[in-house]
Amino acid sequence: MGNEELKAKYDEMHSQGPSAWFNDGKEERELILKMGEPWVDLAVLEIGCGEGDLAYRIFDRDAKVLAIDYSSEAIAKAKKKWAPNSKFRIYNWDYKDKRIGKHNRLVMQGVLEHLDDPFTELKWMIDNFKPKSIITSSPCFLNPRGIVWMTLHMLGAVMSKTDLHFLNPWEFGDFCSRHGYKLSRKDCDWDWGHGTGMIADLRKRIPLALKDGNLVFYQDRLESLMEWLSRFELGSIGATMVYRIDL
Repeated sequence: MGNEELKAKYDEMHSQGPSAWFNDGKEERELILKMGEPWVDLAVLEIGCGEGDLAYRIFDRDAKVLAIDYSSEAIAKAKKKWAPNSKFRIYNWDYKDKRIGKHNRLVMQGVLEHLDDPFTELKWMIDNFKPKSIITSSPCFLNPRGIVWMTLHMLGAVMSKTDLHFLNPWEFGDFCSRHGYKLSRKDCDWDWGHGTGMIADLRKRIPLALKDGNLVFYQDRLESLMEWLSRFELGSIGATMVYRIDL
């Protein structure tokens, strides 16, 4: 599956509502907002805005916001949710739409891992939108959750039906070093990376992932794994990493 084929999947997920997502993204949004301060008077382009929750928060900080998403279902929900009390622009556009102009800042929450060639496409965005800074986030696998995830992925389990890539901090570092950009990063969703949130996530996700990969598992062994993971006392990296790239 490529990015273009994900459109139908995201329309389906947005039509299902909150039950379709493993995480509500609140901590991630808060960290994006914090790392982007100040927002006042910036011309911000958010790519992959979903139902507009982050775009509205940015707009509420006195930025000029253009929010786009290629899921028509997401945009329909966003307009119904936010249009009555906001003036930020939100459209069902692809990010290569010619109507998009230059912006001071580019924002993406959990988008790059869904693109066919993330860093080639990120460079295209930089060259065409001419931002001075980028705030972007992706799942991070440098934690107990990530070790379980990547091991099962290697064995053939379908750990995600939407992530085309599992990105790592060193890939962002290599990209920025190659082009002379300044990179800073912070992590969040610690409980989801190695705590009760992780246990709840993996308890739901692992059986589905193994089934989709046609792999046999034993429920009692899964429960033993959950018990073992719950005993971890590890000062680990959170399940989400937010990156700020200054150009």
